[in-house]
Amino acid sequence: MSILKRCRHGALFTVARSIAIAGVCALTLSSNSALANHTGDGPEVSPIFMPGNPDCSALGYQYSVRFQDSYGLGMSGGNHPDGPINVDIILTANKTFTWVSHNSLVHAVIVKGGPNANGYLYANAPGDTTTGETHDDGLHSPNSKSGNRAGLSHIDFCYSPVLPDPDISVTKTCPSAPVLINGGVGGATYNYKVRVENTGDGQLSNLVVDESLSNCTVQSTAGIVLNEGAHVVLDVSCHSALPLPQNGRNMAKVKATTEYGHEPMVMDTGDTANANPPNCPENAPPPIDIVKDCGNPMVRLVEVPSAYGPILGVQACVDITVTNLGDVDDETLVNVELTDTEAFGGVMNLPDLVPGAYWSDTLCYFPDMPTGDTLDHSDGSHTAYSVFTVLDNILSDPEALFSNTATVTADGAFSGESVDDSDNADCSICYSDNQDLPSACPPPAKNPYPLFH
Repeated sequence: MSILKRCRHGALFTVARSIAIAGVCALTLSSNSALANHTGDGPEVSPIFMPGNPDCSALGYQYSVRFQDSYGLGMSGGNHPDGPINVDIILTANKTFTWVSHNSLVHAVIVKGGPNANGYLYANAPGDTTTGETHDDGLHSPNSKSGNRAGLSHIDFCYSPVLPDPDISVTKTCPSAPVLINGGVGGATYNYKVRVENTGDGQLSNLVVDESLSNCTVQSTAGIVLNEGAHVVLDVSCHSALPLPQNGRNMAKVKATTEYGHEPMVMDTGDTANANPPNCPENAPPPIDIVKDCGNPMVRLVEVPSAYGPILGVQACVDITVTNLGDVDDETLVNVELTDTEAFGGVMNLPDLVPGAYWSDTLCYFPDMPTGDTLDHSDGSHTAYSVFTVLDNILSDPEALFSNTATVTADGAFSGESVDDSDNADCSICYSDNQDLPSACPPPAKNPYPLFH
């Protein structure tokens, strides 16, 4: 932002204009001190006596303008290649004056009156064009031989135009997680916000957003004009088949046209690393759930070929249900794999599960020889190979003869992250409906194919 912003709306400028328009001499002097005419708004620079008729070159400055005879508001002139100075010169009491520059940095002012001049140096050193002031008050010419202050002959301003300073600021954020397409199977859309602010002088127009990602759609900027201090928030949507690196962190560059020929274009880069949060929110896969229960019925009889002819075999049965617990906007789960060391060997590949979908089946198998522990009775006795199902009218803490665990794993269709869950079922092929006495399976050596009720 230009340093002349302060001058455009500053208190001194307002006072100076009101004095000039009203024609009121607001300053009353009672001292001959060099600083006696300052109101306090100016930098209070002590004048340097300069004999003869000096100009700005005496203080090391090449570019200047001389005003004489008439003074007032809106005076302009000068030989600087970047343009003239625009200055108000307001005559005040006791042959003093106030000046306000609207577009230039004033390094020095030389006030000629009578045979000599007073020099007011505002720069840090003669010839320095990097420092100066934009206003001062109470300036005057030297005293004459009679001791009275000489009238104004002319005023030289040694100056450098302060060119307008256009600027732009860009901030890019990613406020929400990627929007999954077809549960992530079709990729996802990353939605960004690009905030563009005019932080400099003048208007900005012809905004162009250069997005670092591919497959992006940028909100139209046609007709957008940003005045000083104004901003606009643009929507940018980018499609990606795979998760973006660093969870979507990336940059966007915005260019704009200024109204000044010396700096026709400005640009800035907004990086989501500087936002809060720094990256897009994560899009984790939804949880998966597996439920394994004893089948209904828990056992089934099947014919089994043998060397002695068909025999009766007993299979244990379990019900397994696998569910994608995600909401409608969550990921589809792919590469769903079910393992169960007892019910089947190896790995069973299940179909993809969209959010809320489930797979369910009943699996029956020939169990191994019972390995359950001896069940303790309430009277302290023991019955070998006794097992119970979890029924409301049976003991509340049964012991299973056949027990194993089923596990399911899956990957998010877009994120690729894995989820898993496990559940076990405790089932028997010997059971009792008698809540007082348990039924017992006979020792396996005596009856290798038991089915008792």
